[in-house]
Amino acid sequence: MKSKRNFLLAITISVPFLIVFLIYNSFSSVLTVTDFTVIEKGYSNDNNEAWIKGFNPNAPVGHQEETKVIVREPMVMNLIQKGKTYYVRYTTKRNGLIFLSDIETIEDPK
Repeated sequence: MKSKRNFLLAITISVPFLIVFLIYNSFSSVLTVTDFTVIEKGYSNDNNEAWIKGFNPNAPVGHQEETKVIVREPMVMNLIQKGKTYYVRYTTKRNGLIFLSDIETIEDPK
């Protein structure tokens, strides 16, 4: 009887901690807003995930790190061109995945 009570107590204590941990990890993210030059675009092996790779062209020459951004909208993916620079907003989740939030064409000065 005592072991059953200890088991229930352990479950009662651990379930709220597990719920808080999952919520914290699910909703924690960082929003980045930057210029982004697309150098590559493609799809995962199972074609379930579209992605673009690129870098911030305004970063100093030695510090331009390549970033892979997951594109959730297939229609947006069709409009993105390699070699073109865009103004983007993307979200980095706590698990390290980066998702495109918004993308805009940068107009060429005339």
